[in-house]
Amino acid sequence: MFRKLEDAYEYAPIPLRIGLAALFLYTGIKKLMDPAGTATFFGSLGFPSPEIMAWVAIVIELLGGLFLFLGFLTRLTAIVLTLFVGVGIVTAYIIPWDPSKLMMLLLHGPIIGGTIALMLSGPGKWSLDEKYFWE
Repeated sequence: MFRKLEDAYEYAPIPLRIGLAALFLYTGIKKLMDPAGTATFFGSLGFPSPEIMAWVAIVIELLGGLFLFLGFLTRLTAIVLTLFVGVGIVTAYIIPWDPSKLMMLLLHGPIIGGTIALMLSGPGKWSLDEKYFWE
């Protein structure tokens, strides 16, 4: 019954790429609409130069989301996003331990799982990587 699906493994990363891209683009656009609020939040976490860090986060989320959507430099983008989300988990949820933030901590785990899956699988079909960079 599922044997025919084994031939479709090259398409498996596509919904993962699109879903993660939507997530990162959404959060990047939200930060872009209020960079001062983002900087204030980063300052409350003790980040140095929170204004600069806010713009770094905005660029990472917007470019990361766009690159995942297009399947461009997918593995490298997935590595950057894994590190980005990992730093966010440690600095926003684990270090200032607050049980009320446990749900946010648990929601970020699958995001890291998705980015790691893209690191391992690559972009799949219908990607710029597949079209221009690999056979």
